[in-house]
Amino acid sequence: MKALVVDDCAVARELLVLALENYTEVDQVESGVDAVKMVEAALDSDSPYDLICMDLNMPGMTGHDALRLIRQKEADRSSQHLSKIFMVTASSSPDDMMEALLAGDCDDYLTKPVLMNTLKELLQKHQIADPVSLKPSTL
Repeated sequence: MKALVVDDCAVARELLVLALENYTEVDQVESGVDAVKMVEAALDSDSPYDLICMDLNMPGMTGHDALRLIRQKEADRSSQHLSKIFMVTASSSPDDMMEALLAGDCDDYLTKPVLMNTLKELLQKHQIADPVSLKPSTL
């Protein structure tokens, strides 16, 4: 499994990286623009991300915009492999979540603070990995 964590907040990004790196390779970037570049490079090298955890609200390019571009890059390459994308947000707005899930084609979402058990459940639900090594805690 290969994962990408995208968040403009260094602390939030690092905590999610720490949670995931116990059992997978994790790259991290701080912007939607960088996320799109990383995904494109991964597709070009035939080593796509299995999981992308991306903050919804970032300056420059929002998570919504990055999500649309990532899905377009995957479609442009007729990729057989689509990354599972979880939007991560401190917002509890149902409108934000519905836009990400329906219009943006993300697979699921996490609200901050991310609970380790919730992350583990989503990984199992989407059959991304068997996160046995994840321990219950709050990120």
